[in-house]
Amino acid sequence: AAAAKAKAAALAKQKREGSEEVTDEEKVKAEAKAAAAAKAKAAALAKQKREGSEEVTDEKKAKAKAKAAAAAKAKAAALAKQKREGSEEVTDEEKVKAEAK
Repeated sequence: AAAAKAKAAALAKQKREGSEEVTDEEKVKAEAKAAAAAKAKAAALAKQKREGSEEVTDEKKAKAKAKAAAAAKAKAAALAKQKREGSEEVTDEEKVKAEAK
């Protein structure tokens, strides 16, 4: 949920700044991706806890949420760059660069 919220906020900021027009379809896609990432992260933490490999602390949960939010922000940046440049596809290399920023 936090990741989806961060993604929506990033897209809204882009739209306010006039850097690009963000369609409803793009917002829905971005929110769905962020929700999927957050769900996957939560599932991984739950599996880890079930297997007793270690205890999942609130700190670890917070870190996982922060990581998901950062990934969402990187995706939003990649989408913005893609739209500005008029390209159809964001390469893995561009995604890595966006995540590194």
